[in-house]
Amino acid sequence: MSSTVIPSPWTDFWFRPSPIWHLTWVRRALCLVTAGYFASALPDVSTWYVSGAPASSSNLATFFRTAELTDQARWMFSPLYLWDSAFAMSPLSEAAWVYQAYLLIGIALAVLVAVANPLYRFERLPRVVSSLLAGSLPCVLLWIWFVGWANRAVLLAGITEPVLSVSLAALAIAPSGVPALDRLPVSKRLSWRTTLSRRLIAVQATLIALMTTATMLASPIWWNGMGAYALVAPVQDRLIDVRETFFENSIVYESLTLLLVLVLPLGFWLAWRPNTRRLALGLIAVWATVVAFLSANILYAVTLAIIATSIGQPETDG
Repeated sequence: MSSTVIPSPWTDFWFRPSPIWHLTWVRRALCLVTAGYFASALPDVSTWYVSGAPASSSNLATFFRTAELTDQARWMFSPLYLWDSAFAMSPLSEAAWVYQAYLLIGIALAVLVAVANPLYRFERLPRVVSSLLAGSLPCVLLWIWFVGWANRAVLLAGITEPVLSVSLAALAIAPSGVPALDRLPVSKRLSWRTTLSRRLIAVQATLIALMTTATMLASPIWWNGMGAYALVAPVQDRLIDVRETFFENSIVYESLTLLLVLVLPLGFWLAWRPNTRRLALGLIAVWATVVAFLSANILYAVTLAIIATSIGQPETDG
């Protein structure tokens, strides 16, 4: 007698093997966002991180000691902290070119991970290099490199860093490709790591959306209809100037406030339903576009829209 083991729904949800190409778009898009994040920090190096600047390593250490946060700061690992400490009292410590080089390496690493899946197919590449590109190592290195910069930029970090960090960490679980299965059809290149990675990203995206909605509902401005107007209030962060435009009409910004509160949770609820997945992703994309333009939190909004595409099965779009 032969017995068939039927996996539990929980096991099937997290570990049922799925094609590795399910995460190809998410990987490339997240890597482009990460490259853009590193590039956006380049102009700030000389202003914030060099010797004597507000966020220099020495000033940051003084701040942590004064605030009695040295125990907590001990866990904020960054290669730049190690570099500045190793070359303290020398021109190499807190040097602008070191930080700029770190960011340029981050950009190059992000681009490498984005193209790793097709790159390993080149026949002239050594087998060792092809295997490394097809595995998780490049994405793991990118995640570590990103976290290293986010920890170094702790005083300037915002809402983008946590979202992008957890997304890259989950993405690093999945393989980029499987060289040993090159001769098989793409649809048969399956991996449980792809499923686990995709499910983690989807659950993380949902939790982030719930926390974003809860944060909005916790503030009175989203109840009195001023939420959308408040997003464009900070002058230094404005992408668009709404002064003396139709946006200042109370009906416009109050209606937009209501839509921003409702569309995000509705979009994610619909995304988990197979027949409404495509509509849901459209709603989330609209929400992200509006938030990006109104609040200037472009990378955060784009990242959330990208990781939302990991919800459900792409082939079940209705």
